[in-house]
Amino acid sequence: MRSRTSSARRILDAVEDIIGPDILCWGTSFFIKEPHNPAYVSWHQDSTYWGLEPADIVTAWIALSDSTTENGAMRVMPGSHTMAQVPHRDTFRPENLLSRGQEIMVEVDDAQADTLVLKAGEMSLHHVRLIHGSEPNPSDERRIGFAIRYLPTYVRQVAGSHDWATLVRGVDRYGNFELEQRPDADMSESAQAYHAAVVGGHSKILMRETGRRMRA
Repeated sequence: MRSRTSSARRILDAVEDIIGPDILCWGTSFFIKEPHNPAYVSWHQDSTYWGLEPADIVTAWIALSDSTTENGAMRVMPGSHTMAQVPHRDTFRPENLLSRGQEIMVEVDDAQADTLVLKAGEMSLHHVRLIHGSEPNPSDERRIGFAIRYLPTYVRQVAGSHDWATLVRGVDRYGNFELEQRPDADMSESAQAYHAAVVGGHSKILMRETGRRMRA
């Protein structure tokens, strides 16, 4: 079994090939679909509410369990990463795994979509403008994905006055984000308070103008 350090290095090597050697991690999310559950991800672009410019951002989507056609693997529209930002609408549907239940307001031909089938431990990389989504999981198998959002250090936050990120490789010559501090101990009160502040700041950016908070 590879060490966590080795696995992280392999992920960052792939990301560096795309966005260069100076890399920030802006955030992470679990996308979990329980068996026989209606949860889904609507067609969307990640860039819609993140407030990050320019759009030189990549997500590493890591399969922690097998991700298959049968259990609701991610589907993507090939070539859509070259598109500009398209309009979205918020639905706030409880079964939608996205923060605002956002979905694009353009027609998508499902027949043109590709399904990203991954074995546990494999990953895909996608651009922040790629149109993608996934169907519910009607199978007997749990599907777990872990998404890590990476950006070069010159990217900036334009939708909020303050934002945080973690420098994971290289040097930050721009100072566009407050670099996150290392926890002083596992689950310490100060670490939890700091984490709550960072998550709260991200929530304000992602949920701006809605009067809502992100779902836990």
